Amino acid sequence: MKGTDARKKLFKHHNPYNIESTADLFLQAIRENLRFQIANCPEYARIVQSRGFSPDDLKSEADLHKIPVLPTLYFKRNRLFSIPEEKLSVNATSSGTKGAQSVVGFDKESMRLGITMMTRFIAYHKLISLLPTNYLMLGYEPSEHTRMGAIKTAHGMTRFAPVLHRAYALKDTGSGYTPNPEGVQKALFAYAKSGFSVRLIGFPSYLWLLVTELDKRGISLKLNPHSKVLLGGGWKQFSGEQIDSEVLFKTVEKTLGIPRKSCFEFFSAVEHPLPYVKCKNGHFHVPMYSRVFIRDVQTLEPVPDGQLGLLSFVTPLVGSMPLLSVVTDDLAI
Repeated sequence: MKGTDARKKLFKHHNPYNIESTADLFLQAIRENLRFQIANCPEYARIVQSRGFSPDDLKSEADLHKIPVLPTLYFKRNRLFSIPEEKLSVNATSSGTKGAQSVVGFDKESMRLGITMMTRFIAYHKLISLLPTNYLMLGYEPSEHTRMGAIKTAHGMTRFAPVLHRAYALKDTGSGYTPNPEGVQKALFAYAKSGFSVRLIGFPSYLWLLVTELDKRGISLKLNPHSKVLLGGGWKQFSGEQIDSEVLFKTVEKTLGIPRKSCFEFFSAVEHPLPYVKCKNGHFHVPMYSRVFIRDVQTLEPVPDGQLGLLSFVTPLVGSMPLLSVVTDDLAI
C-alpha cells in the first residue's frame, strides 16, 4: 500500500499526543486504509461484507468501533495479506508464549512510517542520546532461527543511543534459548566499572530477577546518571510472579542507582506495532496514531469507562495487512 495523503500527513506530526487537531485526518486515513484492504484482501472483504459494514459508515470517530474487529488469535491461525508476500519488507511473529504465533508482514511504506513514528515517541520522551551506551538486553538474543517481533523491537530501541556493547538475558543456542543470569550480572558489573551510561531494555520479569538477586547479596551499584530502564512485553511465563511496577522501580533505584524518572514502561503488540508509554501515575496514554476501545468479553461492544474488558485498537498504520481494528486477549480498563 502506497502512503496515502492522509496517512502521510498524520504520521508527519511531531507531537505524538496531538489528538484533537488531527482527529479529522485520522478518520480520513482510516477510511483510505479500509478501502484499500477491502479492495486487495478478498478474505477481509468477505469478513467486512458479512458484517454489513462499509467505509461510508464511518461518519465520525463515534463509528470507529463498528469496523469489523479481528482477534489477534485470528492471525495465529490465518495469514491475511493485502499485497503479494514477496513484496513484504519485514516479517515478524508474536512471542508465542501461549502456543501458536501470529505472523505479520510489513511493506516498505508501513515500515518507514512506523520508524518515523517511533522516533517521534523516543524524542518526545527525551530518550535520544549521543552518549556511548552499554545495553543489558532483558530478553532474547537475535538469531536466524526466530523472527519474534519482541526481538526486533528491543534491538530497534538500541538505535537511539550509540552502542558500546550488548549482553542478553536469553542466549541463542542455535535452536532455542537458554537463560544467562551469570552473563548478565558479569556484564552489569563491567558496565558499572566502565562509567558509561547503561540502558536496560526488555521484559520486566528478567529485570526483577536481576535486581532482587543483587538486593539479596546487598549489592548497590551507582550506574552513570544518564542510564535508563525501558521495559515492555509484559511478564509472559512469569505472570504468576508479577509485582507492582513501583515496587520494581524502587528496587531498581536501590540496587542500580537509576531513579524512577528514568524508568519507562511500553506496551505494544506484533499485531498492533504502536508504542504506548506509561506515565508516572501508572496509565498508558493513547497517541494520535490510534484509538483504543475496551470491549465486552462476550459481545465485543465497547464498555463504559471504568469497566474491565478486552483491549482493542484501531490504527491506519499498516497497509500490507488488515490490521485496522484488532482485539487482544489482554484485559484493561
